Order: sequence, then structure tokens, then C-alpha cells
Amino acid sequence: MISKEREFIFIHNFKTGGTSIEKKLGHFDSLAIDVQDHRSLRDIELLTNRSLYFRKSLYALLKKGKPQRAWQHFQQGLSPELTAAEYERFFKFTFVRNTWARMYSWYANVMKDPHMRQSYRITDLNFSFEAFLTEKIQPETFSQWYFITNRSGVVGMDFIGRFERLQEDFDTVGERLQLEDTQLPKLLVRNYTPYTEAYTSTTKDLVYQQYRTEIDYFSFEFGA
Repeated sequence: MISKEREFIFIHNFKTGGTSIEKKLGHFDSLAIDVQDHRSLRDIELLTNRSLYFRKSLYALLKKGKPQRAWQHFQQGLSPELTAAEYERFFKFTFVRNTWARMYSWYANVMKDPHMRQSYRITDLNFSFEAFLTEKIQPETFSQWYFITNRSGVVGMDFIGRFERLQEDFDTVGERLQLEDTQLPKLLVRNYTPYTEAYTSTTKDLVYQQYRTEIDYFSFEFGA
């Protein structure tokens, strides 16, 4: 999420309370499917690369014969959603969550939502958590580490809050953004089995191997 009015960039990691944050910050009025902005920092950094859009414009025109698409890319190059100067200046923040809790929450959410099961091509209502981790998720691009690092692989955040103290840390963000009211709305609240009960030694170790970088960086602990 990008706000030029308040000069911030919010990176919305999945299952970290980001929908409530986006609602609070005015990204959408009514909650709907895919209304959230889940662009990674890498995606947003790429918006500033004006020459890339000009190259895309030429490619669409000369190689693909798509003048309308070429014009769209050309306009993006002329007037990018975010300039390099804005990218450097804007306050960048995100929230992260204990990886084991986050991965089980995502699995449980997918299994309870017909639209999401369809998007993951899951037809078996007994599809296991282990199969989900190994067959349906690409750790390299789903990890919180991937979302908050720039294209050089460096963490590019000014502030990283924790889901486990969501309101408290958002109060800090709200103070930085000079919000009059920092109380977050309660959206997409789910009640699932405690995540520790959903794991086996195999899935516990699997998540660590898949997401070792973020787990070590944030000192996440299973059960904490």
C-alpha cells in the first residue's frame, strides 16, 4: 500500500493483521476478495524504474503488436506510481508474525474458504497440512523475508511491528503518521485450533527448513 498523502509504504504480509491496517489507513471502504494490496517491497521498488516501462512499451509495440499495452507502459514510464525520490523518502513499515503460527493460519484459512481452495486447486477437504506446505506454497516468494527485502536482498523497512502485539505496535506507527485515532478495526478474525496442536515433528521441522532465514532473523520460537 502506498500513500502519497501521508508519505508511507506499507508492506502487507499475509496473515499479519494487514487487512485491518489497510482499512484503517483508507486503502478500501468495503472488504472484498483481493481488495488488499499484497505487493512486496521488490514490487514497489520496481515501480520507480521508469526505463523498464519504456522498454516494456517498445517490446509490446514492436514485438507483440499491442499498441494499447504499449501506451499503458509508456504512460507508466512518464508518470510512475512512485518516483525514486518518493521511494527513498517515504516511511516504510510492515508487520510480521511467528512463522509457524502464520503458516498454519494460512492453511486453515484456505481450507475454510471455497474461493481460496479453488485458487489453490484443492478439491479434497481432508488435504493435509504437510501436503499444503510441500505442494501448494512457494517458500521463496511467500516468506515474510522476501516481502520486506529490496531487490538487493536487504531489509528495507523503517519499522517492523509484530502481529503478537498488533495494536501496541500500530500505535507507534500511528504516532509516526500523525493519526488522531489508532484503534484498529477487527477484520477477518478467525478462531482456529492452537497452531502448536496442528504440528507434527515433521511439519515443524519442514517449516523451519523452508523459512529458516526469517525465523532466525526475528528469533521466532515454536510455541512462543
